[in-house]
Amino acid sequence: MPKPAPVQKALDGWSNKEALDFLRNFNVNDLTIGAPAALWYHRYAAQTNKTAILVRRQPIMEMPKATLREIGKITATTELGTMTLDEFLVHPDSYAQGFIVVHKGKIAYETYPGMAELDPHFWASVAKILASMAVDILIDDGRIDENMTLGHYVPEFRGSVWETIKVVNALDMSAGLDVRDDATQFADPDSVTSRLFRAELGEERDGKIEYMLDVLLDAKRVEESGKNYIYSSGVTQSLVFLAEAVSGRPWSDFFDDRVWSKIGAEGPLQVHLSPDGIAIVHGPVSSNLRDLARVGLLYTPSWSAISTERIVSPSALDRIQNSPRTKEFYFGGEAGSGQRFSKRLGDNTIRTAARQWDAVFEDGDFFKSGLNTQGIYVSPDRDLVIAYFSTERSQQIQKYLRPIALSEAFD
Repeated sequence: MPKPAPVQKALDGWSNKEALDFLRNFNVNDLTIGAPAALWYHRYAAQTNKTAILVRRQPIMEMPKATLREIGKITATTELGTMTLDEFLVHPDSYAQGFIVVHKGKIAYETYPGMAELDPHFWASVAKILASMAVDILIDDGRIDENMTLGHYVPEFRGSVWETIKVVNALDMSAGLDVRDDATQFADPDSVTSRLFRAELGEERDGKIEYMLDVLLDAKRVEESGKNYIYSSGVTQSLVFLAEAVSGRPWSDFFDDRVWSKIGAEGPLQVHLSPDGIAIVHGPVSSNLRDLARVGLLYTPSWSAISTERIVSPSALDRIQNSPRTKEFYFGGEAGSGQRFSKRLGDNTIRTAARQWDAVFEDGDFFKSGLNTQGIYVSPDRDLVIAYFSTERSQQIQKYLRPIALSEAFD
């Protein structure tokens, strides 16, 4: 089967000269525009960022294969035309690298058109669900009340606009601050969002490298918290400081102890760090694709197939599926975050967003996407997980998710 030409480089490898050039010159702009350097970074983020390595601590819990060939025959219409999933994944302009479907703990479909199957790959914003997972664990422990404010728990936030934001509003991307992920913010080098991203990669501003926390403290309020869904990596990062303040531990150590050490993963979880040592959980996390799917299984009845403990509690799952957030919350506001995700998914049954997930559907399924087309889709009622990696900007692959989930294969 032919490989997609643009991502073939990830399989062929880079020369020493190419690798050194990327390592020495990689910058935030390369990642946000999906430059050729992004393909390299997706595989080798640990060579650019400081990285906490969360090793496998359990025997590998294999996911047996139960192939359903009809999945590859499911069709969708994208900018590349109407074609089957099999055809789309090998199309030269799909930039797809890996795609997996897991049903009842078994692999129903798996292909790697643009990466080696055990290679680590950058999750991008899919990592945001780990930030909310950690906070929900602390809520279940009784150590965080989601109706209390960030300032109640994080001393560093006191005296700033972050102080009065309720934990639940940070979890649901509704802080009401000028820290937004959108084209305007990305293009403005002085925006909090742009400065945050540059600080994470150690890029200088006015001759010095800023600290992530200092950048966040410069945020300003633009609307009432809890009113609208406004997508923000900076808000996700506030949850990292929250988990560290409450647990008293570095985020990666807490997550290792409470989550990763319980999973029968095939490889490590790479949690990439800022120059000042802060876990960047809004995006820079890497693993192989099957281990991303294992994280999705934590939200399904098959959690015990890949974990020694139930990590996502029934209460935490209920807070996602039955969030009180409305369609008005999802689609409201000038930022228009809900419209963006709805258009990409090509589905009008999205009810809202919650707990860092981009879309919660009326049937209880939920979905999270990441820059350059990474993603994970979870259907607890169908006991189904879909995950994929890619290096392209348009998110066209999302058009296949609901057709797969709603297909006769998973009735």
